[in-house]
Order: sequence, then C-alpha cells, then structure tokens
Amino acid sequence: MDETGKSPNRAPAQSVHGDAIFVGRRRELETLSAALEDAVAGRGRVVMLSGAPGIGKTRTAREFADLAAGQGAKVLWGWCYEHQGAPPYWPWLQLIRAHVDTAEPGQLQRDMGAGAADISEILPDLTVKLEGLEKPPALDPEQARFRLFFSIANFLKNVSLSQTLVLVLDDLQWADESSLLLFEFLTREIKASSVMVVGGYRDIEVNRSHPLTKTLGILDREEHFQRVKLEGLSRQEVGEFVESLVGTALAEAAVDTLYQRTEGNPLFVGEVVGSVSPEEMAQSQDWTAGIPDVVREAILQRIRRLSQSCNQLLRTASVIGRDFDLPLLRAMIPDLAEDDLLESLDEALGLRIVEPLPGAPGRFRFGHALIQQAVYEEIPLMRQAQAHAAIGEALEHLHQDNLAEYAGELARHFAEAGAVGGTEKMVRYSLIAGERALDAFAYEQALVHYGQVLAAKAGLPIDAESAGALFGLFRAQFATMPRPELGEAYQNLSRAFDYYASVGDTANIVAIAELPLPQLTEFAVMGSRLSARALELVPDDSLEAGRLHCFHGSIQGLTDGDYKSARDSFDRALAIARREGDAALEMQTLTNASQVELWHNRFENSVKSGLAAIELAVAASNQRVEVMARYWVSLALKSLGDMPGLTLQATAILNPASQLRDRNWLAVAHNIAALPLILKGDWHSARVESQQSLDLMPTDTRFLVQRVILEAERGNRRQADDYLEQLEEVVLRSEAGPDTPNAMLAFGSPLVRSIFDAVKRPVLGENSIKAVLSSPLATPFFSNFARAGATLLAVMNDDVEAAAEQYAALKPWAGSMGLSLSVDRALGLLAGIMGDIAAAGAHFDDACAFCRRAGYRPELAWACYGHASAILRLGGPSGRQQATSLLDESLSIATELEMAPLAETVAALQEILASEPTTGPAYPDGLTAREIEVLRLVAAGKSNQEIADALVITLRTAGNHVSNILNKTGLTNRTEAAAYAIRQGIA
Repeated sequence: MDETGKSPNRAPAQSVHGDAIFVGRRRELETLSAALEDAVAGRGRVVMLSGAPGIGKTRTAREFADLAAGQGAKVLWGWCYEHQGAPPYWPWLQLIRAHVDTAEPGQLQRDMGAGAADISEILPDLTVKLEGLEKPPALDPEQARFRLFFSIANFLKNVSLSQTLVLVLDDLQWADESSLLLFEFLTREIKASSVMVVGGYRDIEVNRSHPLTKTLGILDREEHFQRVKLEGLSRQEVGEFVESLVGTALAEAAVDTLYQRTEGNPLFVGEVVGSVSPEEMAQSQDWTAGIPDVVREAILQRIRRLSQSCNQLLRTASVIGRDFDLPLLRAMIPDLAEDDLLESLDEALGLRIVEPLPGAPGRFRFGHALIQQAVYEEIPLMRQAQAHAAIGEALEHLHQDNLAEYAGELARHFAEAGAVGGTEKMVRYSLIAGERALDAFAYEQALVHYGQVLAAKAGLPIDAESAGALFGLFRAQFATMPRPELGEAYQNLSRAFDYYASVGDTANIVAIAELPLPQLTEFAVMGSRLSARALELVPDDSLEAGRLHCFHGSIQGLTDGDYKSARDSFDRALAIARREGDAALEMQTLTNASQVELWHNRFENSVKSGLAAIELAVAASNQRVEVMARYWVSLALKSLGDMPGLTLQATAILNPASQLRDRNWLAVAHNIAALPLILKGDWHSARVESQQSLDLMPTDTRFLVQRVILEAERGNRRQADDYLEQLEEVVLRSEAGPDTPNAMLAFGSPLVRSIFDAVKRPVLGENSIKAVLSSPLATPFFSNFARAGATLLAVMNDDVEAAAEQYAALKPWAGSMGLSLSVDRALGLLAGIMGDIAAAGAHFDDACAFCRRAGYRPELAWACYGHASAILRLGGPSGRQQATSLLDESLSIATELEMAPLAETVAALQEILASEPTTGPAYPDGLTAREIEVLRLVAAGKSNQEIADALVITLRTAGNHVSNILNKTGLTNRTEAAAYAIRQGIA
C-alpha cells in the first residue's frame, strides 16, 4: 500500500508499476473509476481520499492515476509542503508547471488565452515559454485573486477539451489557504468539463479550526463532490500484503497479532515487517512479541540498519524538508564523495525510504512524512539549528541570482536557525517572501511572513523593515479581515505612513495614499488625513501630486461628502494629466469624478465625465476603467430617465467586464444588464442577469436589493422575504453609517412592507434610514434611497410631520429616478399625506410623464394608480373619468407584466369606483390637470423653461408635458395648441 517498507534482505514483490503488490481498495477504485467516467462524459468530478497517516491514500491515488492514464487521460500531480517555505499555490504550481514544460507554445497560448498574463504572476517561468506577456492591471485584492483563479480554471478546462484531465493533490492537510481557496473555486467551475480532481488528506490532522475543514464544508454542498474515507486493510488483506512483501505466508496467530497491533495500516505493517528478516519470520513467531507500539521506532530500526553514509544523507535531507533536490544535498555533504553520495541515495531509493518526484529530475521526497519526521527528531536541537543555518547559506549560494524565488524557504531555514544565527536574514527574506505572497494574491501566507518580521522586532524602534512589514501586513489584512475588524489594520497602515513621512520616503507615501481604501465612515478621517498629508510632501504640480489629487478627490467627495473640494482636486489632477500627456491618470480621474458627481446627484455631469473616460479607456484597451465608467454612467442615465442611453451602456459593459475577469465588476456588469430589464418589466430576463450577479457575489447588497425589488413587484412574497432577510444579515454585520448596505436596506425593507403590508424585522429598515440620514457625511445619492424608504414609511404610518420633512428634502430632485421609485411619485405620495391633494395630483402627473417618456413601465403603473387615488381623494365628479382612465392604464400594465400585488390593489379601487354614479369627463381628449396648466402657459406664449419655472418642475418634465398634449390632441405645434386652448375655453 502507501509508502510501504520492504525487507532489505530480498527484493520486494513487484507490480507492473514497480511498487509492492497493491492489495485491497477495490471499493475505492470503483468509486474513482465511476467519477472518471463522468469526467470523460463532460461532467467534472472531485473525489477526496481521507484517512490516517500511512493508510494508503497516495498509493490508491497512484493506482487510479495509472488506470486513468491507461484510458487516455492526462494526469498531473501536486504535493503540499509541510512547512512555510513553499511558494504560494505550491501544489497547483507543480501540476501547472508539469504541463507547461511539455506543452507546445502555440497550444499553450491558446489554452491560456488572455489569462496567461495572470498565471505568469505566480509562475514566472511562463514568460520564457510565452513571449510578450503584459503585466495584469492592478486590482483590489479580492478581485485580483478572482481574476487569477478565473484564468487558471479556464486554462485547465481548455486543456481538458482535447484530453480528459486528472489533477491529483496530495497532503492537503498542509495546503496553504490560498491553495484551498483556488481548490474551492475550481471545484465550482468544472461541473461541465472533463476535469477530475483527486485530493488526499490526513483526517486526524484536520480539526474544527483547520482551514481545510472550512473548505470541505463548502464543497460538501456541491453535487459533484464526494469524500472517500480509507480504513485499514482487513485481516485477510494484511496476510496477503505481508506475503507479497516477503514471499512467506505467516502463521495465522502472527497475522492476527500484526493486524491487531497495526489496525491494518499498510505503512505500519510494512515498517514492522521490514524490521524483521524473512529467516526470523520462518523460524518462529517470537518476533511478534516485539512489535513496537509506536511506528516511529519501527522506522528508525529500519533506517539504523542502513549504511553510515546513507544515514548521514537522510539526516541532512530531513532538515531540508520532506522534498529535497540533489544539488542542495550535494552542497550540504561536501565530505561525501560523489559516487558514495549517489550510492547512498540509491540505497534509500531501493527501500523506498525516499522516492523520485515524477516530472522533476534531480528532486526527491521522503516516502512518507512520518519517515522524514522520525529522522529529523533524532537530531539534537542545537544541531538542527546549525543545520538549518548551513542550508540557508547553501541556498543563498546556489540561487544567488534568483533569491526572491526561494525567499520563503530561506526565511524558514533562517527562522529555524535563530538560536545560532540571529534574526537578520530571517527578517530580510520574510519581507521578500511576504511581498511575493501579496503579488501572488496569497494573502494568508503574507500575514505569516510579515507577522514573523514584526514578532522579531517587537519592542524595538520602528525602522524601514518594520514599516515595510506593517505596510505589507495592512494589505494582507485588508484582503482577509472582516470589514468591521479593519481598525487594527488601519493602525498598522498609519504607523507605516508616519515612518515614511518622517524619513521623506515619497514613493511609499504615494503608494499608501493611492491604496483603494474602502469607503467606511469610521476610517474617513484617516483616509483623508493620509492623502492630505501626502500632498504636503510632494511638489505641487508633479505627476505624483496629480495621482494623489485623483485619489484625494474621491475621498473628499465620497467619504467626506465635500463636493466642492473634490471637484477642485479632480480639476487639478486633470490639469496635470493633460499637461503631462498621462492618459491613464486622465481617464482614472474622469472615472472617479463621474462617481462623485453621481453620488452628489449631479447626473448630467456624471454622464459627461464618464463618457469622456469611456472614450479614453476604449482607445487604451483599459477594460477596468471602461467598466467602472460605464457603471457610473449607467446609474446616472437611469436617474435621468434615459432608457436608450442606459440600454446602450448595459449592453456595452458585459464584454469588457468578461475580458477583465474581475469578479466584482463582472457581477456589477450583470447587475447593470438587469437594470433596464427591471425598469421595463421584463422580469424573466432580469432574473437571469440578476442571478449571475448573485452567483458571483451572493452577499452584495446592491444585488440583493435588486432581487428584493424584482420579486416583490411580481408578488413572490416568500422569495422577496428571503432576499430581504439576506440583506438584513449583511447589514447586521456592517458598520452603522451612510454606506451601501444601510442605503439598500433603508429602501428595500419599507418597499416590501408597502407592497405586502408586512415585513420581517421592519425595525432594521428604520434603523438603516436613521443611520444614513443622521450622518453629516451622507451623500445626496444615498440619502435619496433612505428618503424614498422614509417616504413609504410615512405614507403607511400616515405621519404628516415625517412627510413634510421628506417632501422638502426631495423637492430639489424632482424629475429623477431612484432605485424603483421616481422622485415625482414620492413627492405625490408625501403631498397626499400632507393634505395637499392638488399638489399630489400635479406630482403624479409629472411622474407619469417622466415614466412614459423613459419607458419605465412598472413605475408608470404605480404612478397611474397614485395619480388616480389622489384625484379621487380630491373629491367631486369631475375627476372620475380621468381616474378611471388612469386605473385602466395601471391595471393593463400590471396585468401584462404580472405585477400581482398592484393588480389586486387597482382592481379593489376600481370596484369602489364602479359602485358610485358617474359623470362626464372633466377635460377634453383625456388631458390631465397638470397638462391643462401647461396648455394655458403654452397659449400664453411661454417657453418650456418658463413653464418649468412657473410650475417648479424640471425643463425635461415640461417638455414631456408639451409632447403629451400634442400627442393626445393630435396637434403638431405650439401655435395649434394655443388655438386649441382658446377653442376649448382653457386659455
């Protein structure tokens, strides 16, 4: 079975693979073979082999790998490393490198596609095989890692198009967390591919707090994932196994004793049997009484029988680690002649104490980790430290031209050598290893490396190395810590910044100030302070100042809520960018400005800046900036009611987002693609796009509230409540402030309550409204979401005082659209609660005009209903015809779009109206009260602007009313309209 030992006095029984006879495991191989059949058929599978050390996981995987290769599959292996010195993604790097080394460059480029540049970030060798790879764009930590994972998954799936691909990952109990995250990602991606993954791990080493436990818990939910636990061999199999090893059948009593002492563990059986000669076994059964209780002693007994030079080689190799290479081993034993060294290595190989690593000439590993551990622990502690120091120095000499690649290994050996060598080299290489881990998006490993540096320097004054560790630690923490816990991370960043400022390190000052810090209220002062202080330390008109102004403007406008200062910063950044001809800075500044303009409800300015950024980004093939700019422009166009422009952006955003391979922006692109569909009432198509957003980022509140709106409008109460509950859970974990989660819940919760007249835990929505509106840092964009929610609550509660407050606050934004409630309809609802029914009717009239022009049909249906309700509340028979017409229009839309809650509400009001006597229409040609007001002003010769000023509406709304009048009356121009007004007695 797995890494078994054999008697040194005779050749072991062989299988076709050159190993000991393979015994048992029929059930396990059948399970693996069935999974392979699925993979061949294009249904990817993941099978995990678990069990105790030595139980046979690796050997079973090898037997299966041989079977798979015999059926035409390509098999790639990756092993995890027990210590911290391995590079990030080490098991994945091994199997990817094995394929890269043998692949033809042209096919490799086709398989990797645009993802080759991303993969080269963790596998620099790739740049030798594929020339001309450009460095990927800088992304937020989470998005950068998603892009890498996406590229690796696509690459492996592409390889499997021509040949079923089997990936074997061994010793996953030692996998770094980044490798486990990639494992989780790939598992979800291979469902419809010819990729099979076989993993192996020691279950006794995986407790509840182990990172692999979380991974297994996540993957257990996947239908194409399964676990197979390997138990010990049966008593009969133990007898067969021993006979295959020594060629002698044991007495029944000896087999019984051996089985009981080893519990059928193949490694333990092999080690015990290997410590006894065949002659002893044949002569008597006395040897069974000496079976050691601990397999470690059996391992050492076997090794002590080897030659002195072989023992020396094994001790040295055990300090290097479970894996080792011949050049380093040779450098560490200079007094051993070359022939003697190779002969000693052959001696260990012959007994499978060590084995060659497949596909890695000159590299070897101990046959089992327990063997390496047993040999290593026999070395006295101070000798261990001395050996680690010597190995570190040997590595420095062997790899002096490429020390960065071995930084993790060097840091580990010098850390182990601390008792005899100090911490200087450990600190130096830990900093390099930490930076490489960040570059490879292996943030969990970076935390370890930087933490090791800071632990070594605890109590000492901060210096350049400490500052570097603090800066690196912040970036790793930012990528891994929950947002509410980022206070510690920001303290580390602030300490690093203070040091760089004290020594005038401009490069690092700018690097810190340019970090994409999250817009969290509690860190606003710190973010603004850092960027403001950085600006004091660079020349006013320098390119560095321009980059800082670009960043500082976002902080001022988004976090501080200071629009004027933000606009000044952007103008300075643009001036510097255009003077220097720096298109990258110009497009980023325009994009940041588009966002700030949007958040301050300056929608036309947002569109202008965003379109300019898109033009530059398309010319520069900068998908990241293009997607960002299209996002802000889309939201601004939606607010303005520009459906054609919004539809254009929603269509155009998907292609660059797909090329960018950034999970956040790809999810955002699908969210934007759903937006015009929801506004038109195409619920089915909108749900498809919305689900793609949620599949990528299931806890993003922007996507959750979109689904809340969709399901509520359709009357799917259970689904709406489910998504609302998920939204509430995110808000409970977030900070109380004017942030996205609170703004989304501030509207989403009252919306569901208003449509269904009930909601789970409605107080959370009210708390979110307060959290947004009570903050002096809240921008108008988010404030309006909260005010829309407060509007719905005021209406439901018949709260006149609250209605008056929201009416005054929303009035300046008339003629725009919120999440799914137009500001004009909100004003109509509020005016109705305040008792000003005439004003309510006028606002509803504006809302209907806005939605008709924009093509926002679900909102038009609600506005028609609201308008009809206001007319009927005004009383008198004159408005019945108009109300009836509005209700008919509302019901027609609600029925067509399957808006069940609204359809039921409208139908109920129609029944009440039908029970009362009717009179003739109030106005000719179905004109509304607001349109009559507009017509009188047209007849008086007023322009659209003068009409807007007189009625306190937007210029766009005034134009919409004039167009509606001409359409309803069949007139062609304003002159005819004036004459019509005189004939009808309206003028």
